[in-house]
Amino acid sequence: MSDEEDLRTTQDSLTILLSDDSAFESALNAIYEAIDTNGDGRLDPSELERYIGRACAKMGVDGPAPAQVAGVFKQLDLNNDRDISREELSVFLRHFFQEQVKYCALKLRAARR
Repeated sequence: MSDEEDLRTTQDSLTILLSDDSAFESALNAIYEAIDTNGDGRLDPSELERYIGRACAKMGVDGPAPAQVAGVFKQLDLNNDRDISREELSVFLRHFFQEQVKYCALKLRAARR
C-alpha cells in the first residue's frame, strides 16, 4: 500500500469513528481499558506512562522522559483531580482524531501537486 493509500485509509477510518458514536465509544473503551491496567476505572500517571512506553517500544522509538509524560497527563486531566476519566480521554481522542483527519487531508492535497 502506498503512502497516499495509507493516508486515505486513515482519513476514512477516522472520519467514520468521528461520525459514528457507537464506533467512537468502542474505540474509546478499547483504548481506556488498555491504559487502565489495574481496572479501577481511572487512569493514573503511572498507567499513562506505562502505556506510552509500550506504544513507543512497539514503534521502535524511545519513550518520552517522565517529565514529558507528566505534562501530557496534566493536559488530559481537565478537572485536576489527578486521574483521567473516560470523559477526559474522550475529549482528547475526539480532538486528536479531528486533527489527524485534517493532517491527512493536507498531506493528500500536497501529494497531488
